[in-house]
Amino acid sequence: MRLEIYLLIAVIVLILGTTVLIGIKKYKSFLRKKNIIALFEQACKEKNVTEYQLSAVKTPMYDFYFESSTSIYYIKVILNVGNKELCVNNAVKWQLRERGFNETMHFIDGVENLMKMSFRHHSEKKEHKLFIIYPGARALLKVINECEMVFIYPETDVYGAQVINYLTLVENPSILEV
Repeated sequence: MRLEIYLLIAVIVLILGTTVLIGIKKYKSFLRKKNIIALFEQACKEKNVTEYQLSAVKTPMYDFYFESSTSIYYIKVILNVGNKELCVNNAVKWQLRERGFNETMHFIDGVENLMKMSFRHHSEKKEHKLFIIYPGARALLKVINECEMVFIYPETDVYGAQVINYLTLVENPSILEV
């Protein structure tokens, strides 16, 4: 009888714990979406852009779509909760790593789809592929060859895309060409 009570309590605690963890994960996802949307709204406000479309979409290629009279952004968010450095090995192989050692590398899923996506070629609108590292990375690096890497800045062309820390955009939303 006593064993059954302990088992019942353990099952209840396990179910409650799992429910709380799922709730926290959903809340963080909601907060992330809200922050990205607020970031673009702030950039539009600073540049007096009033007519635009901004939506959170979950496609295999991108997570957000922004369109104004002059620009279109296809936005992919890369989560980097551990403040690891991001290293772009080539156009489709990107990794997060803690200390630069092979055993701490983690390849990022979802980059390839946006990088290989062709633009729709709106003649009057500039199209952008934007990867937002959320909330940020200790360093953004691009491999040039076997022995050389360079830092990635907001204006750096990364195989036809921009790679920017979310916190950098919060500090300076005018980086966005809305």
